[in-house]
Amino acid sequence: MKHIRNVERLSAYIKNHELQSYMDSDLLAMSSLYSFEKGDHLIHAETASDFLYFLVDGVVMVYSYASGTQNICIDYTKPGTPLGEASSLWGLLPKSSVKAVTPCVCVAIPLNQYRKTLQRDVRFLQNICQILSYRLNSGINLANSLTEPVETRLAKFILAHHKNGVFSFQLTTCAAILNVSYRHLLRTITSFRDADILEKKKSTYLIHNIEELERLAENLNH
Repeated sequence: MKHIRNVERLSAYIKNHELQSYMDSDLLAMSSLYSFEKGDHLIHAETASDFLYFLVDGVVMVYSYASGTQNICIDYTKPGTPLGEASSLWGLLPKSSVKAVTPCVCVAIPLNQYRKTLQRDVRFLQNICQILSYRLNSGINLANSLTEPVETRLAKFILAHHKNGVFSFQLTTCAAILNVSYRHLLRTITSFRDADILEKKKSTYLIHNIEELERLAENLNH
């Protein structure tokens, strides 16, 4: 975690991601900019965070331990997303950890200074309620998805993350998000290649048969 002392850059992130729309309080006056390396933890389970974060660059994974050292990806987030609002804002211990899966940058509000300000900000509380409702539904979706075949989960993931027919998501991160082993993911991708659904091009995959991917993804509903 590294403090970035650049007010212009902080202001640009707030503007570009429309973060001020989350609250009536002056976000620029309350916040600072921090960077994280890949693998760094923003939030540790059972440890109250000192900050409320807004992810503005990179990807993070929210996960919890199922048993032993095995972890389950609960969610992964992209820029513009608040982190820590469900527990640290209220002084509670988080039940999940948040880890950077790519280098990340966050706008951070120190809670020891501004917890009361945020708790009195009606617009902020309304937005947080909406976010928590979405995450509650996401938890239900996660429970349902863990019963799906890996082929179905992977097909849905590729359809959601390809750009112009090219899938370039880092596979180790993909495996963690889908809650499968890296080896199992590679076997499934190989089966997609054998079926001429995907073609490997260097470190990316070209979609040859998007209709078949859609059919595999729809197996969830049958």
